[in-house]
Amino acid sequence: MLKKDNSYNHILKYTGLLGGVQVIYILMAVIRNKFTALFIGPWGMGVVLVYTKAAEFIGNTTNFGIAFSAVRRLAELNERGERQALEQYIKLIRSWTLITAIFGMLTCAAFAPVLSQQMLGSHHTTRGFVLLSPMVFMLTFLGGELAILKGLQRLRRMAAVSAVSAVLTTALTILIYWQLDIHGILPVLLTTTAATLLLNLHATTRDFPYRVGLRSMNLLRRGGHMIKLGSAFILAGLLGSGADMIITASIARTSSPHAVGLYGAGFTLIVSYARLIFASMDADYFPRLSATGEDLTRRNTTINRQIDVLVLLMGPFLILFTLFLPVLVPLLYSEKFLLVIPMAICAMSYMFFKAVYAPISYLPLARGDSFVYLGMEALYDTVYVLSVMAGYYYRGLVGAGLGLSFAHLFDLLAVSTVYRFRYGFHFEGSTLRRAAAQYALLSASLLATAWLAPVPKALVGSVTAALSVALSWRLLRHETAVTAKLEKLKEKLTRPRHEA
Repeated sequence: MLKKDNSYNHILKYTGLLGGVQVIYILMAVIRNKFTALFIGPWGMGVVLVYTKAAEFIGNTTNFGIAFSAVRRLAELNERGERQALEQYIKLIRSWTLITAIFGMLTCAAFAPVLSQQMLGSHHTTRGFVLLSPMVFMLTFLGGELAILKGLQRLRRMAAVSAVSAVLTTALTILIYWQLDIHGILPVLLTTTAATLLLNLHATTRDFPYRVGLRSMNLLRRGGHMIKLGSAFILAGLLGSGADMIITASIARTSSPHAVGLYGAGFTLIVSYARLIFASMDADYFPRLSATGEDLTRRNTTINRQIDVLVLLMGPFLILFTLFLPVLVPLLYSEKFLLVIPMAICAMSYMFFKAVYAPISYLPLARGDSFVYLGMEALYDTVYVLSVMAGYYYRGLVGAGLGLSFAHLFDLLAVSTVYRFRYGFHFEGSTLRRAAAQYALLSASLLATAWLAPVPKALVGSVTAALSVALSWRLLRHETAVTAKLEKLKEKLTRPRHEA
């Protein structure tokens, strides 16, 4: 019999908790992107993307993976109730986070001329990259505080902070762009990052007041293991950020920031609004997978259950999203961004493939096999850069979309093959059948959207969406308690008032 933490009910519960917050986040992102598009247009959004990718790249280069490597140790100490050891470890995390944050800020300022030349093709924006350096500091600082919340399993507090942060950053973005227009790009990036950092810092200091030990060499030496454990993870993150930066810089230099803005909008359409489905992966799924230990059967079951849930949610979502793209793009951005629809259609498979392989890709991290994880990430990033750049070179945004889908298909095949031999992973037959059925329906919807006239396109899209929802409902009905909960809700709603 499966343990409770492998049940569909458990997975859906935590996907719902964190995914519910992501709904608020996405709603705020929709409003934020809409006003950003109206105030600064595709060119301005391209500049925002260039600055953001640069800050993430420098941050990932200089933070040594502390935010990732600290979580497991924090969780162990918290589970054992060792308050004093927990206080010392949090002090250690904050000390090293502060050091690496300062290092990252200075690195960004020092390399500002290089970043300006490589990403925008001139030195005229060097001052902008210098002014961006505090954002690198805050992103690294924020990573340390988020690690504390995750390690202490303060999931509800994380959810509340995320919701408030989404609303506050949206308000700040609209206000600043309204007042400053294109000149508000850097103020928006800095103020929204600062607001998010302060909210998370308030959440962590409620339990553990902020303390560092920069003068204690003995304390700082104890942080060596965090840097060692996080090295492979951060190298993988560095490769990913570097890949994104290469693509962004390539489009900016061969075309213009306007083209980068369109590419960024298309990428956001594909990724950002579907990420609520992946919200529970780090906070809930990774600890469960790590806890399976050497139990191969339980490990494979954990992975396949997670894939089932992601596919049953992702299939209907992507079909409906594709069907309403002509309405959503002007609503989310403006009519200037209608050019991204063909790219989004070609790249929609990107997110479906990710739903299948993402649970598998956590295996080396759960097994402590950091070099295998790093090698697979390096392989993917190489294919990702080459396929997207080649696609954009030959077919523009449409080619970039096809390149994204191809890169994730390659990663799905590579990860499932390598980890089958390395860790004994295998797909369950029912999981493969569910994924194949949902992808067949998604493919039919994508082809109809791309090639058919509006009326038959709507007909095919409606039919495939209905069938996709029916397949997902079948799994929910047979494998979860959702029908029982719906019956209880129905009884409460239909019960006469005098019986309530």
